[in-house]
Amino acid sequence: METLYADDLSDRVDWIAASLELQRTEDETVLPGLFKRLAFLQHRMAARTCTPFRTLAERLALTETEQHVVMLLVAMRSRADVQLKVRQIAMAAELSLDAIRALIYGTLPSLAAHEELSSTGTLRRLAIIERNDEHGPNAHESKQTWSIAPRVVAMLHGAQTIDAALTKVCRSREASAVDEIAANRDAVDVARSAVKGNAVIVASGMKGLGRCSLLCAVAREAGRCVIEIDARRLAKDTTVYTAQLRAIARECKLLARTPLIANLDALGDEERIELVGSELVALIDGPVLVTCGVQRPRIDWGRPVIVIEMQQPTSAQRAVLWSKALGDVSAQDVEHLATHYPLAPALISRAAEAAKARAAGRQLEAADVYAGIRAVLDDRVGQFAKRVTVTQTWEDLVLPQDQVDAITELMARIRERRRVYEDWGFAAKVGKGLGTSALFSGPPGTGKTMVAALIARDLGLELYQVDLGKVVSKYIGETEKNLAALFDAAEAGHAVLLFDEADALFGKRTEVKSSNDRYANLETNYLLQRLESFTGICLLTSNHETNIDPAFLRRLSLHLRFELPDAEERAHLWRAMIPKAAPVDDSVDVGALARRFAMSGGYIRNAALRAAFLAANEESAITAGHLERAARSEYEGMGKIAASS
Repeated sequence: METLYADDLSDRVDWIAASLELQRTEDETVLPGLFKRLAFLQHRMAARTCTPFRTLAERLALTETEQHVVMLLVAMRSRADVQLKVRQIAMAAELSLDAIRALIYGTLPSLAAHEELSSTGTLRRLAIIERNDEHGPNAHESKQTWSIAPRVVAMLHGAQTIDAALTKVCRSREASAVDEIAANRDAVDVARSAVKGNAVIVASGMKGLGRCSLLCAVAREAGRCVIEIDARRLAKDTTVYTAQLRAIARECKLLARTPLIANLDALGDEERIELVGSELVALIDGPVLVTCGVQRPRIDWGRPVIVIEMQQPTSAQRAVLWSKALGDVSAQDVEHLATHYPLAPALISRAAEAAKARAAGRQLEAADVYAGIRAVLDDRVGQFAKRVTVTQTWEDLVLPQDQVDAITELMARIRERRRVYEDWGFAAKVGKGLGTSALFSGPPGTGKTMVAALIARDLGLELYQVDLGKVVSKYIGETEKNLAALFDAAEAGHAVLLFDEADALFGKRTEVKSSNDRYANLETNYLLQRLESFTGICLLTSNHETNIDPAFLRRLSLHLRFELPDAEERAHLWRAMIPKAAPVDDSVDVGALARRFAMSGGYIRNAALRAAFLAANEESAITAGHLERAARSEYEGMGKIAASS
């Protein structure tokens, strides 16, 4: 009778009812406890195997008397005649702890009776029995009444899903096979060994690298199912938070699941992390799985801690992931994606899903994949930065040859990183600092931002301009937290980060004269550390390079100074800024304009556009007069005086 849930529960309730009837009709001064009677019925039920009640008792490690408490309260919830009999015996509508002690343990209860029904006992700590609130939360224990938790009743009726009250913070986590996880073999071997014990196994690293996937895969291989708890969704109120942790521990035990606490570092302060240890981990047998960011919080839960640092997958692993995610795609295409779009595994999967949704059943095209990549990057990076698109081309840019050579070298560092770092083995020699960072400095309008955008477009990458207003916070520690999220998202998605006016954030550290100086220096120190470990692409622009901390300059792959163009370069810029479709009078002499107005490309662009509107308003071609008038206005706007023609 292994699967007859209703029959087993009904028999147990009948047994309780009979026991209560016997106790009600007997006249004893000292009662030994009603469930010491009718032992033959208890023996008959004990012979059954794999019933829900037997499973519940074994998973919660309930003593015999604790099982009796559960059965009594279940029976009261199930049948009106049992409620009536209990009321007649206990002379109360609901059961207090004293009444439960008298009924279950007898009128001379032992020390075990007080321990098992105390706040530290299994029944109350795991919320197997719950307090009724009709007398208020601060009522004396003598007035508190108790009933069985609905979650326990549901399980006794065969429910095997997570408690509905916890679905906002918990979910059952499906797992892939270990061989399908893009993780290095050392990490897999450590996780496989650790999951067999009783340790806390921590997978640390940036989001999207497959931290949860690895832990779930090795758990599945070891025959363990996982409940994933998102620490970001746990309550802020300490009382509610503690109750949630205990309820999660109950779920893990009732369903025989292994807890996976995702994003542990989101809990913030040490007290909340310590509560996880005392109110969840301490109640669980077997391993406890944890994920966190690169900066691992301190974990002191009375168990050994095994840390697995997740690494970026290799290009070969990414190619396999792209191939599986996209399906029928050529090897050449997946190789291109793996090299040019080295996304984290989770983002590869989401980008592929978005691409397939866009294709809507037709054959996937390159535009679908690129749109999917942009969609996931916008989701991850868009919180702190805005995607930049560029319509200009390299032909619109006028630079000296040495600057062109420097830009070519920078692009080579990005294009050939796989060959140099992986195939040729330079990654092991270099250690950290495998990312690419560059500073473009110089006067306004010299093309710094434009070059950054052209580089990103030429490489087939997305450029995101950081919004400092969304990153910098007046609250202590929030700026670093925002920067961490930004760099992690860019690293996972291999987006190009652009810090315009970078001296505002990457400024020099100052002598500490106040708490403001100290916290400002902490932000700079954090940036120095994060930039050094950053494996993505970060471009900085500044009009005031001398304001940038020298320590940043030492960490740059390239520092390119943009100078004001000379007369010949300015003439080239004037020609480049006027489209071929625009009507231009034959009298226009861009060489003369270039010699008279020493302006950067940005001001020349503004002047050309200004002259075009002047000409359009007069319904004429763009003349030398229009261009001179516009150039003079821009020149004077720079604070300079133009010589008369």
